[in-house]
Amino acid sequence: MMDTLRALVRFFESVGQVAAVALLVAIVVGVAVFAWLGAVSRKMPPLVSPTGGPLRADGQNPNWVSTTARKNDPLHYIAPRPCADNPLPALVEILRQQSGVTLVDVAERYVHATAKSSRFGFVDDVELLYDPAAGLLQARSASRVGKSDLGVNRRRLEQLFKDAGL
Repeated sequence: MMDTLRALVRFFESVGQVAAVALLVAIVVGVAVFAWLGAVSRKMPPLVSPTGGPLRADGQNPNWVSTTARKNDPLHYIAPRPCADNPLPALVEILRQQSGVTLVDVAERYVHATAKSSRFGFVDDVELLYDPAAGLLQARSASRVGKSDLGVNRRRLEQLFKDAGL
């Protein structure tokens, strides 16, 4: 503990009190903005797809991925997964075990869940749609607020696919 305090004192001495106070204010304001955005995302209604599909693939921000995005859009496109049988029951069980995930709508061919981040409570919408005619699992994950998700939505779907063996 004393080493931390000494390091903090050395920092204040090296940058000066004014710069240190300005840095502290910037950090507090940044945390407050993130907390506010998290609260906003929890109150926003979801922009989800129709239950029968197709899944939404719109928006210019890099805060979403979808299997229905254009293939030549590497920022938003994620490949659908081929499935001979309906994978949704297994995927629902996987989602139920994840921290911060709430199942909103579960139907035979469609699932809508929300995933809430642990730090600031940002809410993302996760949608899964099984197309038995094509034998494909379509998926979408999108943040409700912000410009970027830092790749969280893509990693979420990739991990979900991996956990389900898809």
